[in-house]
Amino acid sequence: MSNKWLSMTVILTFGTGILAGCGTTTSTAARPPALIRITDDLHHTITLTKPATRIVTLEPSNAEIALDLGLKPEIVGTDQTTFQYTPAPWKQQLHGIPNIGPSYPGISVEKIVAAKPNLVIATTGIKGLSSLARFHIPVLVLQPTSVQGIYHDVMLVGRATGKTAQARATVIHMKHQLATIQQVVRRVKTRPTVFYDLGGLYTAGPHTFLNALIDMAGAFNVGARLSTQQYPQVTAEQVVKANPEDILIDPESGTTVSKEEHLAGFSAITAVKTGHVDVIPDSSYVNEPSPALVMGLKELVKMLHPQLKLPTK
Repeated sequence: MSNKWLSMTVILTFGTGILAGCGTTTSTAARPPALIRITDDLHHTITLTKPATRIVTLEPSNAEIALDLGLKPEIVGTDQTTFQYTPAPWKQQLHGIPNIGPSYPGISVEKIVAAKPNLVIATTGIKGLSSLARFHIPVLVLQPTSVQGIYHDVMLVGRATGKTAQARATVIHMKHQLATIQQVVRRVKTRPTVFYDLGGLYTAGPHTFLNALIDMAGAFNVGARLSTQQYPQVTAEQVVKANPEDILIDPESGTTVSKEEHLAGFSAITAVKTGHVDVIPDSSYVNEPSPALVMGLKELVKMLHPQLKLPTK
């Protein structure tokens, strides 16, 4: 045996004796941190070895959730849609966050990989997300279908980023604000029927947070009766037959009150006859499944029940 191996044997033997004398066992050795396993809205499970510290958000609602949880320092990129449609006060917080370009119809895989994220928060309908698996970048897909689903998704982002306490506080605050608004809405004696035109007669069907929001605003969403799909494109004839008392228009669709009123047969609709065809002032509050929903509910209530006095905060 060479002197080198003899020396190593002595060192190992001596070291083992010390450990044995100290009573050190494998049971008291440092354990690796617990893995974070999260199942998203598509029932896909992602596994994180630690809370995400470099995040890319796709879609305004996801950026709004992340910003509400105080995660701006962790956001290493967001998409062009977020910069375009995010309303105040979150819009101001986007300053300084890198723009990774459009996410529709598909993402730039190269730009996302270059940002070196350890989590991408996305939504459905974005092409190219599956390509991120090759780079071991986990993708959390959020697509809530109800207000409860929005609360659930806020908590998912909190768990994924180590911000569980902040997420819980955000959900509690949202619930309180929405409950306060609904207390006022309960005073209404009649609930109008509403058709929400998202553009091209696409509307909110059943099992959508928009349907739930219209209900919370003290109205009936006729779109939920016209189709079993979540966001169907209906016909003018269907809307005429439903005869809504109010028609709301998403301004981002390019549709105007005049265009809506002149659709085939719409002159016979109660909403058109009574002048209750209106453009939503800022549809970003209404359309985003995020904490912005509180402001969205206020907008709907003001339009559908202008006689009600809502809390300012």
